[in-house]
Amino acid sequence: MVRRLVLSAFCILGFTAQTFSTEENFLLIDGSSNGTVLELGPRVNERFSPCSSFKITLSLMGYDAGVLIDEKTPTWDFCEGYDDWLISWRSPLTPQSWMHYSCVWYSKVLGVRLGLEKMQNYLTAMNYGNADMSGGVVPPGPGEVAWINSSLTISPKEQVDFIQRMVLGKLPISPQAVQMTKNILFKEEMPGGWKLFGKTGWSGSDVTADGKTLEHGWFVGWIEKDHRFFPFAYLIREQKISLDQRIPRVKQLLRESGIM
Repeated sequence: MVRRLVLSAFCILGFTAQTFSTEENFLLIDGSSNGTVLELGPRVNERFSPCSSFKITLSLMGYDAGVLIDEKTPTWDFCEGYDDWLISWRSPLTPQSWMHYSCVWYSKVLGVRLGLEKMQNYLTAMNYGNADMSGGVVPPGPGEVAWINSSLTISPKEQVDFIQRMVLGKLPISPQAVQMTKNILFKEEMPGGWKLFGKTGWSGSDVTADGKTLEHGWFVGWIEKDHRFFPFAYLIREQKISLDQRIPRVKQLLRESGIM
């Protein structure tokens, strides 16, 4: 049975760590049966910039193309002028640490090495969101890329469908690329033997129809145990997001869904 909740503004959801004063959107499906387990919020089918949740797709492309090798290779060095918003970015990074620290400059290097044409071909073949790479790729440093507040957009529903196809091996990507991506997306062991995988994302310039500027935050991934898996996509829109609460909130929703 599908559980569907549509939340109004200023609704308190019983999550003790945070009160949500605009909206949150969440979709959880059974990856094997394709049945919807839990749907929440008004914008499950609306497209937004994927921002750092796109690192899932970048990883698949990078490993499939042979630019990325394993969890530790390649190591790319930080250089002066690179994106350096976080201290953790100002050092050599590997695929594993790139994903863990969500480093923008590593993504840009990977994008440049893949090349715009190859990335566009991958996105079209994988049917990822609107598959619009017209925003381009740029070297590390000043300059925007297609997946950060630019041309490329995707909905929570499309995120979930993409994760489902990835785990089922239905993307035009090698099994090795999928496995390596899973390796660097692993988050933690959860109660009952479930494993949590996923990637967060954040944007500070989500402009609404009435001209307001909101932040939006993602957590996209899945849980698995034995032969069962449940893809999910979480999207919160708020004037100021508490970034540390995205993963705990999803874990709460997973528990409340009754699948664990």
